[in-house]
Amino acid sequence: MEKHIVIWISVFPGSTSEESCRDANAPILAILAKHQVFDAAVHWIEGAPERFIAGPAMMEVVDETDPTAYIRRAVTAVLGVPLAPQTMQAMDGQGSLGIFFHEGKDKQGNKSDRVLAFTNKHVVSENTKADYELRRAGSRKQYIRNCGLRRYERLQEEMRALIAKKVGEVKLLAEQLEENVFGTPRAKGLKQTELENLKVEIGMLDDFLALSKSSRGEINNRAIGWLDFAPRIRNDVDNRRYTWDGAMFVLDKVRWEKQFKGNHVYLGGKFPPGDITKFFCPNEANPTSFKYPPNHLFLLRGFIEAEDMKKPYFFDELGNRCFIVAKEGQTTDLTFGRFSEFEAYIVSDSMGSSWEVAVFNHAKENFSFKGDSGSCIFNAEGKMVAFLHSGMPRGMSSHVTFGMPAHFVRDQIKKRYPHADFNRITFSDKAA
Repeated sequence: MEKHIVIWISVFPGSTSEESCRDANAPILAILAKHQVFDAAVHWIEGAPERFIAGPAMMEVVDETDPTAYIRRAVTAVLGVPLAPQTMQAMDGQGSLGIFFHEGKDKQGNKSDRVLAFTNKHVVSENTKADYELRRAGSRKQYIRNCGLRRYERLQEEMRALIAKKVGEVKLLAEQLEENVFGTPRAKGLKQTELENLKVEIGMLDDFLALSKSSRGEINNRAIGWLDFAPRIRNDVDNRRYTWDGAMFVLDKVRWEKQFKGNHVYLGGKFPPGDITKFFCPNEANPTSFKYPPNHLFLLRGFIEAEDMKKPYFFDELGNRCFIVAKEGQTTDLTFGRFSEFEAYIVSDSMGSSWEVAVFNHAKENFSFKGDSGSCIFNAEGKMVAFLHSGMPRGMSSHVTFGMPAHFVRDQIKKRYPHADFNRITFSDKAA
C-alpha cells in the first residue's frame, strides 16, 4: 500500500462547515509543496481537548463523633453544596445546588442512566439572555465545580480555626491536670479521657486539612459535572409570569455514585436538634409532623402544589396560621424563614414585571445572601416549596428573599426531561 503523510486537524464540534474545511485544504497543501512535501492528505475531525484529571469523589456524611462532620458539609453529596461554574471563574461566581433528579429516559425514549442537578441560570452563565444546550457527544463541556475560590478558602479557614480551638483546649486541660485542679479520681479520669480524645480529634482534623489541600487544592480537581441545559432567564413562560431562572447539569458518576443518597438536606452542626424542632414548630399546642432525623439527613420528597401555596396550615407562637420554611445554601448555610402566602410583584428595568414567592427573615438572621442562589426552600414535612434566585438586600442584610414556586420549577424541568424522577435515593440501578 502506498504510504503518504496525513495531517489531522481537530476543530470544536459544530464550529466549522465542510465547505470551510475543503477551502482550507488547498493553501495547506500549497505550503507543504513549497517545502517539497508531496503526497500529503489533510483530514478534519471534530473534538475538544479535556483534562483527564482524577479528582476526588464527594465525601460521605459522618456522625458527630467525627470532628470534621460539620466542616465537610461543603464537599458531601447532599443538597445545598457550593457550585462554581468554570465559565464564571474570573468573576468568582458561585451558587448552590438545589435538587437532584434522574433523567429516566432520553429524548429518543431510551433508558437513561444520567443523574442531573438543578441550580439557577445566573449561577452558571454570565450571559443570562442566551440559551445554552450541550448538543451532542464530543461537544466541549462547560464544567461545574464544587467550591469556588472563596468557598474553598472558607473551608480551609474553618478547619484551621477548629484546630486552633482544640489545641487551646488541650493546653488548658493539660495545665489543669498538672496542677490537680480536679479533686476526685472520677473527675481526673473523665478529664484525662477528654484530653486524649481532643488529641485524637486534632490529628483527624490535621489529616482532613492535608487531604483537602492535596485532593481539592487545584480548582480543576473540583469539577463534579457539566452543564446540560440552561435556557435564558425569562418571565413569560406562561401567563402566571413567574421568573424562570433555571439550569440543569449532569453529575459526574465517578464523583457522586458511591455517596449519593438522593434529595437530603444535612441539618447537623449549626443548630442543636431541639432548636431546629422549635423553629419548625413554634406553637407547641399545634405541633407539625416534623421529626428530627437521627442521622441529621432530612429527606425532601414532594412539592407544594399551586392550590396549597396560599393555605398556611402551621401555627406560630401566637396561634396565627403561617408557613415556616428552611433552606441550606453555601453562604448562610441552614436558615429558617417565614414564607408569605401572598406573592410579590416585582418590576425590573431589565426583565419587566414578574411574580415571585417571598420569604421573610426568621430566627433573627438573614434567610439568604449572595451565593445561596439555587437553594431549595422546604417545609417541616420535607416538601419543596420554592427555589431561591434573588433577594432584597439592605446593606449587608437581606430583608426578603425571592424564589420560584417549586411546582413551577418541576413543571419546567419536565418539559425538558419528561421522565424526570425526583425520588430515587441511589445513583444507579446497580447501586440500588
